[in-house]
Amino acid sequence: MESSCSFHCQENCKYTDVVVIGNGPSGICMSYLLSGHRPYFSGEHHSNPLLHSKLKQIPSKDSVVEQDLEYLCEGLEGRSTNPVALLFDALSHPDADLGSELPSLLTWKKEEQAISHVIFGKYKPGGAWQNMDGSMQTLSQSNWMELPTVTFREWLTTKKRTEGVFQNRATISEVRSYYEDFVKVKELTSNFCNEHVVTSVQKVFQTRNGVDSESGEVLPCCKNVSKNHPFLWEVRGYKLSGKEMSDNQNGNVQREEFCFAAPHVILATGTYDIPNKVGTPGENLPHVLHSLSEFEKVMMNNSLYNKSSPLLIIGSGLSAADAVLMADEYNIPVIHVFRCSPNDSSLIFKKLPQGMYEEYHKVHALMKGKLSHPLYKPYKKHNVVEFKDDQKVLLESIDGNVITSLDISYALVLVGSRPDLSFLPQDGQNLGHLKRFPIDSKHNPIDIDPYTHQCNRELGLFAMGPLVGDNFVRFAIGGSLAIANHLIRKNKKET
Repeated sequence: MESSCSFHCQENCKYTDVVVIGNGPSGICMSYLLSGHRPYFSGEHHSNPLLHSKLKQIPSKDSVVEQDLEYLCEGLEGRSTNPVALLFDALSHPDADLGSELPSLLTWKKEEQAISHVIFGKYKPGGAWQNMDGSMQTLSQSNWMELPTVTFREWLTTKKRTEGVFQNRATISEVRSYYEDFVKVKELTSNFCNEHVVTSVQKVFQTRNGVDSESGEVLPCCKNVSKNHPFLWEVRGYKLSGKEMSDNQNGNVQREEFCFAAPHVILATGTYDIPNKVGTPGENLPHVLHSLSEFEKVMMNNSLYNKSSPLLIIGSGLSAADAVLMADEYNIPVIHVFRCSPNDSSLIFKKLPQGMYEEYHKVHALMKGKLSHPLYKPYKKHNVVEFKDDQKVLLESIDGNVITSLDISYALVLVGSRPDLSFLPQDGQNLGHLKRFPIDSKHNPIDIDPYTHQCNRELGLFAMGPLVGDNFVRFAIGGSLAIANHLIRKNKKET
């Protein structure tokens, strides 16, 4: 039931039911569900007898999104700590962890019960996938990158890229094109505000008779707002056009600002906005880089070549391995520094099947010294002490006994990243499991209700994807089912 009410918000603020911040795969799947698409159990057999028994109890006329998700999730186990992500994955990719490629047990229908929403993203649909090296392959299998109803193989075939149809992994450029096409084909484009930067999310409170209870000032109204919402979230930001982006690089910024008010805000930003630093003196020097995209620009400008001083790569994860592989492709000499032992059981390489990830196991073999390469030198169990402005670097072994000075061309620091939540009060540090600490997908994800994905410390604020620990697309999109379930059932109660 809708009515007019007053909130202390900006005069030109537009109203919508839901604002989603982030237009990556999580945000795209969220838009698909909010647009009225509903999943139904197909009735086919599932290998989990308990789950199959529960699914069979759902009347054929009822969608999965309207069910008691806590009941359906009971007893599920897998590679996510979020139960609804496990449920959505179990239905979309049955027995995937056993190596099966079985068809989805969900059928989808477009219905009329859409929920008005706006999706904001810094890039084109696909989010951070738009900002990665397009030639690299995905870590996950290509079918694990899929969104509902459009299989990756079918999409490749429609693009006449049959040479990649039978490959287990896809290239980054294929994945980002897939996400862009999904938004177009499913007619979601009108909900997307791409290349929009959110700068502020804050509560605005309902007032009496349009008058602020403290100042007495007559305030503008947000029309068609339910009486059940004591406050709204006001979301502000700006859009940079192509010309304005160019002006921005020259320090001449002209911003087209926006303002939306909504009772529900969904955080789906991912965690790749702010690269982590090692905190070493000289780290802000211009030859010290912190992302693969910065490294790509250096390569495109021909600032690095095979007769340059070595490229210093810091890190022991997949991004560092990608950098080693990129440097090898261009015959760039590499010094690879990492704190841990190359035999450390926590390294990601230990968890990747050899046959599917040969290139990463090659890098791991180089790190261990089991494979040699004339242009690669590992420094295991070492730290960087200082970056010098004369393009020297000081290294120290972790026992502190040996200090080495080396000449380098560039340094590439790849030690993880964290989300940019600067648009939230306290940078969102009140939302994590560990209060007053930055949000981190591995060590401090946002604290949510596991079955609704609503933040436990903020009513009307939701989170999904890497922000809640689901770093793989296969699980990240599961949060959309939890949130849609909550909003749909909530709307039914209110009406």
